[in-house]
Amino acid sequence: MSEGLRVAIVGCGLIGRKRAEALPDADELIAVHDVSTEAAASLAGDFGCPADETLEGLLERRPDVVIVAATHNQLPPISIAALEAGAHVLVEKPAGISVADIDRVADAARAAERLVKVGFNHRFHPAIERAVAEAHSGRFGDLMFARARYGHGGRLGYEKEWRMQPEISGGGELIDQGMHVLDIFHWLAGPLPLHSALMRTQFWDAPVEDNAVLTLAEPGSRDGVWATAHVTWTEWKNLFSLEIYCRTGKLQVDGLARSYGSQKLTIYKMLPELGPPETEVIEYPAEDVSWAKEWEHFREAILAGDGRELRGDLASARYAWECVERAYELNGWER
Repeated sequence: MSEGLRVAIVGCGLIGRKRAEALPDADELIAVHDVSTEAAASLAGDFGCPADETLEGLLERRPDVVIVAATHNQLPPISIAALEAGAHVLVEKPAGISVADIDRVADAARAAERLVKVGFNHRFHPAIERAVAEAHSGRFGDLMFARARYGHGGRLGYEKEWRMQPEISGGGELIDQGMHVLDIFHWLAGPLPLHSALMRTQFWDAPVEDNAVLTLAEPGSRDGVWATAHVTWTEWKNLFSLEIYCRTGKLQVDGLARSYGSQKLTIYKMLPELGPPETEVIEYPAEDVSWAKEWEHFREAILAGDGRELRGDLASARYAWECVERAYELNGWER
């Protein structure tokens, strides 16, 4: 394989376009496909590549990598077809709509001896990267707990979109934004089991949850690491907040760029006598660099061919789905 990758995109909506925009000059977008021929033609026209009418036609072009940005229920079959055609795969989160879906994709990846990266781009926001690195460094002692708040307010007609149809999406806000939070917690603290969950549908006229509150912790532990999250489709001013508490410091991330506000990391270093901490504030540029950084991470792993660990993989997606399925079970919600 040369230093440039031949890339194809399946799913030409907002996320597919973001992925196309993130490709460096060294890589070539060779084809796109979407069930909406209009969406495919638009993306193909903007990036100067063919729009294939069928997935089979796209795969016959033998891409090195296929980016899968379809609806959630279509992510597994498209990913598996791409793997069987010999391509590496970047599949958008949540990579399927069940633990069983993730296992099927993982089996196909092993059989094909190809890499699968799950699109957990939040790992590549610079403030989140730095906060997790600081927590892992030991500079502030052991991790104690973390909490996150993440939400947006939807839009007119949101209840009629496919994200509100569980047979297509797999669930509601817990899937939409909760998956990103669960992946961050998994990266930060490992596979903490779901301790408790509260789910509500309070605003949107839909069969899925518009709010969810999760607590992750080992049951019975008095001093173990824990984490809590509130994800919501009723956050009338878009919000992202992540707080990480260590024994001698706190790391706080606010914002994600665009409507969530520029990213900022605040580092609070506790003094030996406690009291007000030393405070360092790091402001990051307004643009969203996560998509390009995630792609660079994946392409380096593909070109290296050395089996290096991927940041945001099927194992993390499987963990998140285990938590989601357990949350629905605890709340008596059928899926």
